[in-house]
Amino acid sequence: MTEKLVAVGAASDFPEGSMHAVEIDGDDVLIIHQEGKFYALPDECTHDDYPLSDGELMDGKVKCLYHGATFDLETGKPTMPALKKIRLYQTEVKDGTVFVNYQEV
Repeated sequence: MTEKLVAVGAASDFPEGSMHAVEIDGDDVLIIHQEGKFYALPDECTHDDYPLSDGELMDGKVKCLYHGATFDLETGKPTMPALKKIRLYQTEVKDGTVFVNYQEV
């Protein structure tokens, strides 16, 4: 597995309570800004590969629009019908820019 720190945009590009899909090395990654924290995860439900960016941001979770599975933003833990945790990437903000510690498998 290789890791790299990737700039995904200015923090101001991601308003509080927002979800935005960005592309990193050909992969769609969902950037979420909630309660002052930034989260990054694959933009793909582990249940049926639908984009989570079409879904709904809830308190500490993102909900898949298509089948209702939710994923915890701190742990990646799913609810039914998803069974597999979602991968979470570490994020950090430096000098007003959001970075994702992206790991390729």
